[in-house]
Amino acid sequence: MARPLPEPTPESPGCTPVRRSFHPLEMIPLFSRWAPGPLRDFVYTFVFNTLVAVLFTTLAALFSDRIDFGRQFSVTFVFAQCIGYTIHLIFLVLDAVIPVDVRRRTAVRWVYFTAIPVVGVFIGYWIATVVLGFRDARADMFTLRGAMSVLTVALIIAAILIAVFVPRERAARAQAKAAAGEARANAAERAVVLARLQLLEAQVEPHFLYNTLAHVVSLVDREPALAKRMLHRLIDLLRATASSAQRSSTLGTQLELLRAYLDLIALRMGPRLAWSIDAPPELASLTLPPMLLQPVVENAIKHGLEPSIEGGRVEIGARRDGATLVLTVADTGLGVPPTRSADSSGLGLANLRARLSTLFGDAASLRIADNAPAGTRVTITLPL
Repeated sequence: MARPLPEPTPESPGCTPVRRSFHPLEMIPLFSRWAPGPLRDFVYTFVFNTLVAVLFTTLAALFSDRIDFGRQFSVTFVFAQCIGYTIHLIFLVLDAVIPVDVRRRTAVRWVYFTAIPVVGVFIGYWIATVVLGFRDARADMFTLRGAMSVLTVALIIAAILIAVFVPRERAARAQAKAAAGEARANAAERAVVLARLQLLEAQVEPHFLYNTLAHVVSLVDREPALAKRMLHRLIDLLRATASSAQRSSTLGTQLELLRAYLDLIALRMGPRLAWSIDAPPELASLTLPPMLLQPVVENAIKHGLEPSIEGGRVEIGARRDGATLVLTVADTGLGVPPTRSADSSGLGLANLRARLSTLFGDAASLRIADNAPAGTRVTITLPL
């Protein structure tokens, strides 16, 4: 006797799906714990039919002094099971044939919940008389008095089903509408967050560009060859940046950008900076969010190596670990305290962590740890 509820409307993509079916027993909290399904609904219909048989047998015993309760229950039990499963089957067949948008119409819904119980009671009653061998009762169905008696029972059952299912369907439609509104609100909030993060990403380019050009200007007179080399490397960096400034880029593209960036920093710091990139070639085509490693490397340079008199080394690594991609940036500088979250451009590790949370939720992580013997190690884990 389980009855599918309407699906969320097509105009509400991404909304939380409502439960696919509802059984009258779910009005009892104990029976609402299990998820709807064919086997569960079959068992629930058996339990519901049995409860109906107990109810009718009890009523018969209250209004009659001479009744064999056991025999009366066994007969009522067969009738209840035959009628209940017949209605259950008709609902399943018609729900599979009639589109849900047709069943939502008010007129169709009232006919639906009235006609199916009436037809089900007549068919189930006839099956029960065959099973029990009640020929007289089967013949009595086709008399006016017998038909009216069966019809009265059918209308009572129809009224019960209408009282149960119609409010439930209205609640399901309201739930779907609320879920659609929540999905639209979440999508709008996500778009705002992404727009803010992209604005922060865009701030990296001018900041670094101004500093580099200022350094080139200072070298033009005294070291023109070095200034020219820095300009060539800056052009390479800007070209790599232009190709990665999309909603997504590849690991290979981001590593090329870092090579150009570190080359420029090495020209400025001289022997105080050494760097290396270790990434298997097969990972180069993996798609990543843009500017993922750049802020980490910038933090390593600014907070770890530039303040150090001796300078140090930056090592960038990428490896596959099962279904995750592990990216590491380790430096041997002064180190970055875990509480420090932002560099002068406004895009620091805290903003990067916010980006990862927005894009991947709990599936991604960013960890900051000490690097032996000195410096800081930042590890980014992403789902593949």
